[in-house]
Amino acid sequence: MARVVDEESDEDSLLPMSQQEEWSDVVPIPQDDGKHPVCPIAYTDEYIEMTDYFRAVMAAGEVSHRAFELSGRVIDANAAHYTAWVYRKKLIIDLGLDISEELSWVTEISRRHIKNYQLWHHRGALLVLLLDPKDVEHESQDERVQNPAIRNELQFVSTVIDQDSKNFHAWSHRQLVVRSYGIWDQEMAFVETQINQDVRNNSAWNQRYFALTANQSADVFVLSDEVADREIAYAIDKIKLAPNNESPWSYVIGLLARHAPAMLYERLLPKINELAADTGYALAVGSTPFYWSALVDIYEERAKALDGKERGDVEAFALEACDSLAERYDPVRAKYWEYRKQALQATN
Repeated sequence: MARVVDEESDEDSLLPMSQQEEWSDVVPIPQDDGKHPVCPIAYTDEYIEMTDYFRAVMAAGEVSHRAFELSGRVIDANAAHYTAWVYRKKLIIDLGLDISEELSWVTEISRRHIKNYQLWHHRGALLVLLLDPKDVEHESQDERVQNPAIRNELQFVSTVIDQDSKNFHAWSHRQLVVRSYGIWDQEMAFVETQINQDVRNNSAWNQRYFALTANQSADVFVLSDEVADREIAYAIDKIKLAPNNESPWSYVIGLLARHAPAMLYERLLPKINELAADTGYALAVGSTPFYWSALVDIYEERAKALDGKERGDVEAFALEACDSLAERYDPVRAKYWEYRKQALQATN
């Protein structure tokens, strides 16, 4: 008898919702596009019916397993339906559903919607519901990383990044995991692996900056000499691998400009000039616009700390670099370098 009921239920689910006994108590609510919609979207009949019923369920504030199941169908049909995601989260909490099972479901549908913002936002919310950061704040970072919830989430994100190393959503989610659970130490090791695999991966360079700075108590803090020297050396090593790769240039200039501006002139300038004078790297380094752009940034920052003739002399080096970029090394952006030159001259 049970088998007959199952077969009838399966057959019923193949019918339009308006003909299913389960939904007979619900009056669907059509989408209101106004009297004269300018450009109505050509939804399928199935999608229209499904969302009409879902709209009615939300309007009634229904908390039920059928509402939860319907939210999944809506999301699977349109993963960008952010209202369905919000309501689904509410149902998970109100029904006391298994968070781990929901994470598994999100993992499954992510195969089809891996760059969907709502999916990643939902996943982040689920993780915090599964493991409250306060519950592990007394543990060491090594202990936290071994927590199954954190370990599994890091593994999931790593797999996604391995498949697409520039997936912005995956990197952002990884930042959420690292920040929420304070697992900073291991992140630098992960980032170094990613950069070693692809030195041009700007997402990995951005993550290195995040791992180095986001755990500081102040928005703007000063790097220690030791850390500044380490990061300069690291960037120089990567520049040697690919001098015309913008990522390490931008990383080290941005890091020092914000957190150790004096180091630009005192520590970085000698290093890049030494590299530009090295016969093994002179041609590649001296011909990349990123070297000359670095000179503009370094001399401009240095001039801010000087007055009179000293300031003028340093700014002259920056102006010469702007001319070199506009005329030879980066003519495509000649107008930009002319603008930078005018801005420098305006400070005199």
